[in-house]
Amino acid sequence: MTLREAIIGNKTGEFIITCELAPPKGTDVSNLIQMAKSLSGLVEAVNLTDGQGSNMRMCPLAAGTFLLKENVDVIWQLTCRDRNRIALQADCLGASAVGIKNVLPMKGDDPKVGDHPDAKAVFDLETTELIKVLKKLNDGFDMSGKELKGKTDFLIGCTAHPNAPDLKKQKEILDERFQIGASFIQTQICYEIDQIKIFIDSLGELAKKVILGITPLKGIKMANFMNEKVFGVTVPQKIMERLEKANDQRQEGLEIAKEIVSEIKKTNIGGIHVMAVGQENELPSIIQFLTEPSKTIKV
Repeated sequence: MTLREAIIGNKTGEFIITCELAPPKGTDVSNLIQMAKSLSGLVEAVNLTDGQGSNMRMCPLAAGTFLLKENVDVIWQLTCRDRNRIALQADCLGASAVGIKNVLPMKGDDPKVGDHPDAKAVFDLETTELIKVLKKLNDGFDMSGKELKGKTDFLIGCTAHPNAPDLKKQKEILDERFQIGASFIQTQICYEIDQIKIFIDSLGELAKKVILGITPLKGIKMANFMNEKVFGVTVPQKIMERLEKANDQRQEGLEIAKEIVSEIKKTNIGGIHVMAVGQENELPSIIQFLTEPSKTIKV
């Protein structure tokens, strides 16, 4: 099932699973291709990041072509950081021409936090404007209103945060983005199940279009990093204590993530987006562990 089929035509309420990969830092795509092969059939689609953390890597448009060859549906992350409106539209036409069907427009991280801190950010458009542009391209017109010879056919996504300080305001923004063309939501990580449920309740029927970010913690060091360095992400004290007491912290982190997935499956949320930070090579087994009740894992 493709992401479009899961989002638009999912009449049975099947739980959607997506995951995230970073394109290589270089031209060697062998590991990317191997990961694509191992993920085929496990997920509805794979996100390819666009200079995540403002670190230079292969562009996700090019990387996506290798996943498409392995019959893996691609979610192309497209940031406003690096391109003006001309370049953004040009890349969208190219992505559509090579067969990419899903796009997730995002603001993008500040270049100062990445490996080229002197790079100049563009931010010609902001995210909502980019969603409008994507909808126009789908309708067969560029941003200036000129007709295209062949239109795009993107399923357009947007992002949200379960820990947003004003969930009501966030819901208003999401409603606007759906009105202008968005069809699904992928979220930041959240380790607080009560907060996740509050977030889900705030969305009403829109929760069915939400794919919640899940990142298993590798241990107490990673949990501390999340608390100190990742904006808007809090690892609760009770989880910190579980990790500290565990004989195998990595396994405990997986168990915690599985408990969160089990709880949200009881809600009307659409699915999960697995971001296995620092554990990308174990993604297939991690996804199986998180989503299959009887599955065990030791990584």
